[in-house]
Amino acid sequence: MFRLSRLSLLFFVVLANACSLKAQFGPPEPQGSGPKLSTPTVFPPPGTYPTTESITLLDEDPEATLHYTLDGSTPTSKSPAYDPQKLLSIDGIYVGNQGLKSGYTIRAVAMREGRTNSEIANFEFVVDRRDHTAYVSEEILPGVRMIRDSDNDKMFLIRGAKKYALIDSGMGRGALRGYISQFTGGLPIEVIFTHNHPDHIGQADEFVRKSVEHIGEADRAGLVKLLASRGISDELIAKNVVSAHDGDRIDIGDRSLVIYAAPGHTPGSIVVFDEDTGYLFTGDAFGSNSPTVPDALWMQWSTTPLDRYLAMVKNCREKFHGKVKYIMTGHNDQPLVGEKYLDNLETALQSLMDEGDAVLVPSYRPSGLKQVVVGDRLHDHNWVAINVNQNTYLPAPIDKIAGLTRISVEGAKLSPIFSPAVTEYTVTVRAEIHAIGVIAEPTSTRSKVLSMNGEVLKAGVSNELPLTVKSRGVGIRVLSPDGTRTMDYVLKILKR
Repeated sequence: MFRLSRLSLLFFVVLANACSLKAQFGPPEPQGSGPKLSTPTVFPPPGTYPTTESITLLDEDPEATLHYTLDGSTPTSKSPAYDPQKLLSIDGIYVGNQGLKSGYTIRAVAMREGRTNSEIANFEFVVDRRDHTAYVSEEILPGVRMIRDSDNDKMFLIRGAKKYALIDSGMGRGALRGYISQFTGGLPIEVIFTHNHPDHIGQADEFVRKSVEHIGEADRAGLVKLLASRGISDELIAKNVVSAHDGDRIDIGDRSLVIYAAPGHTPGSIVVFDEDTGYLFTGDAFGSNSPTVPDALWMQWSTTPLDRYLAMVKNCREKFHGKVKYIMTGHNDQPLVGEKYLDNLETALQSLMDEGDAVLVPSYRPSGLKQVVVGDRLHDHNWVAINVNQNTYLPAPIDKIAGLTRISVEGAKLSPIFSPAVTEYTVTVRAEIHAIGVIAEPTSTRSKVLSMNGEVLKAGVSNELPLTVKSRGVGIRVLSPDGTRTMDYVLKILKR
């Protein structure tokens, strides 16, 4: 009797398991008779992540349809079809300030008429959210500590002989100054904000009582508003919040950090360059290219044509002198290769000026926008994407663009800083100088004519301009690709 009961119990357990498996996996999907499709893959790879991630499903056959489930059940032809333009999201979860650990099972199968279905792929993900009050950090380059808040926003603590510089303060809710103090050894901290968005100035009130805070002049009002809302007095703000300007230097002891204006993402965006190491800290000024979100340079709010932004990038690169080794952005998990990323950024912007809407593709984030992309986010660490405002990103229809994105002079000083919208400049030259080099680059590489004082000017290289007693000015003319529009720039020569 006991043996029978045990066998009966075993039978019912097996039967229950079979029913459970049938409920979970369902009846087998009908198979085609052609070659079998490859099993789907996924990006990023399965594993544990600290924040919400976007998941990309992939298959070798571009004509295959990927069907998927998110609840662990078997995907069939009736399951949702994966849309490559609408990435899957695995979300982090909070209860108050406490971060929770959440698991996700994604199953996918490739299907195509005339082919045999692929094997079913299983992908296990975990999002392990840090508490809102928590910070983690690591030294990613000598003397540079990257700090992450609960939303994975990036801050950078730069070690100097006399003081530390903190670049941005994230949006966490913890005691950031207290966390940082374990690394500073009692040295003072000077704070630099790359711009005034909340995920970059969120903890500014923790530092302003004891530290000077620098921010681009056009973004200062946003920082002041946040500090006032946190109870910081007007007197303290006036004393310790300093407007940063192009060329300012912040001495941290054994070297100085140079601030360069980089308007575009916000009017007062700046970048911070350590000339000794070649490290460039950019916040969001040159974009972030996290491959899994995926991220981009957010220019969709800009109502200014992007030829001006391209000119700014070229101006900055001239000041960097090709010495940028690594770029630390506000949202990348690791440094970017400096000059390679800047090359891709400039290439993306130039393609907009040359080809316009033809190079735009749908944006992943935010959806509904358009962007230009250079590089493959799945394989190229230094890929670039730029979201655009389709109504304003071009200065004119692409065939009618007549303008420059660079004027540079060798052996003299150009003022003001070049901008496509400014057509008159002063070139200050020492009295003993008898010739200078002039470099000009048209907004459209398809421009038909580029001339200087009526003579053909070679684009992008130094053109010698002899200076005589009668030299008073230089005229540079650009003709649009269709030959219907011209734009003239004047350089007034001033000898001293």
